[in-house]
Amino acid sequence: MADRTRIPGGLGRRDFLKASTAGVTLAALGGAPAWAAGTPWADRPASKVDKLNFVVWTYGDIYTKIAAKFQADWGIPVDSTISSFNDHPTKLMTMYAGGEAIDVSQSSPFSFPNFISQDLVEPLDDMPGAKEYLADLTESAKQVAVYNGKLMGLPYFSTVWVWNYYQDMLEKAKFEPFTSYDGFMEQCRKAKKDKLCEYPVAWVAGVGLEQLPGTWYQMTWNRGGVFFDKSGNHQLGDGSIARETLKWWMQTFKEDLADPESLKAQFTTSAKAFGAGKNLYRGPNHHYGLNIVNDPKQSPIAGKVKVHGSPGDGRTIGDSHVYFLCTASRDKEWAWKLLQYLGGKTKDGKYTQAENLARDAMLGSGYKSVMTSNVITEGWKPWGDPAKILEIWDKATYVGEVCNSIYKPWHFPWTDRLNIEVQKALTGQITADTCCDNLIAAIKEVQKG
Repeated sequence: MADRTRIPGGLGRRDFLKASTAGVTLAALGGAPAWAAGTPWADRPASKVDKLNFVVWTYGDIYTKIAAKFQADWGIPVDSTISSFNDHPTKLMTMYAGGEAIDVSQSSPFSFPNFISQDLVEPLDDMPGAKEYLADLTESAKQVAVYNGKLMGLPYFSTVWVWNYYQDMLEKAKFEPFTSYDGFMEQCRKAKKDKLCEYPVAWVAGVGLEQLPGTWYQMTWNRGGVFFDKSGNHQLGDGSIARETLKWWMQTFKEDLADPESLKAQFTTSAKAFGAGKNLYRGPNHHYGLNIVNDPKQSPIAGKVKVHGSPGDGRTIGDSHVYFLCTASRDKEWAWKLLQYLGGKTKDGKYTQAENLARDAMLGSGYKSVMTSNVITEGWKPWGDPAKILEIWDKATYVGEVCNSIYKPWHFPWTDRLNIEVQKALTGQITADTCCDNLIAAIKEVQKG
């Protein structure tokens, strides 16, 4: 990378410039940090900037709103670079490698360890107010935002994987929501045979870091399995729960019970498709899809889609996404201020972004104080049953416990291979055994680089 050119003495170009700038700044201030006294979210940094920026993935108009609020409060404009979710990691790395200024960015839990290993992420422990934020983090958020004992990010949102069902179709079929995977198959077969629907189940099986993989992770975990044990050894061998889960999943496609469009569907697109009312069930996916399928402006069956837990003990997976202060920031103090607007408190001391996301988009928060407030218990009611969702939430385990390869730099390329091989299996091109054997072999390949 251009910004990692070595300088005599062992410092990279970015490190050298940081060290030089820090020395000049501290000398000018008599060795003292530039932080003002008082509440950290309300203090104006002593330094000056003409503008700031963030690099994020698209989600409605949330970034237009928060940028406008920041400028109104502080008089500093905020530029944005916005990509699709799947394109975001590549765009961010390209900008970083090109030496562009990046004040704040965001990450899924699947990308964050890689960004940290590439030196994109600035630790936050010494920033004013960081300890207070850390104390309010949920366990799920901590598992992503705290890395090797250091606070590396602030929460964007949290989610859990749930099932959805179309109530009118379920009642017409005279079914109760399924309580076992065998029962699920029986209902889907009968619904198809009785011509209630052509494809009873819509899966989230589109290519991505957590779309298709997340569906497989969730069902494997619910059945009692993991992808890697605590020592990092794969659990994909013959007879493994992951392998048997894949065989079961493939059967839904083989019997034409699964909507073939599922292979293109990610979270939002699957929710929009389910809103057409052509499927009985929507496979395990992010809970907030209810804000689409139960929105009268977006869904013909609004109000008729219900949330459902997983079979057995109901355990499921969840994750949290984060915002972070980038090491390529133009000014660390002001970048921290902007980071707080996205992932912490605004000038008035409120968790403005987190509360708006809960009310407007049904997203969960990475802060305990928000999750236990009426922002959630009342704010989610237009789309679903908050009590039911929170009951499922209590049974969720962080996805990193199921697939701990996300902490490894080779998780990215291995996930690329997983998407390819599993889609081949779901479309009948290869067997589940061949798929899993190929993924086992791929582990060694990607570890070698």
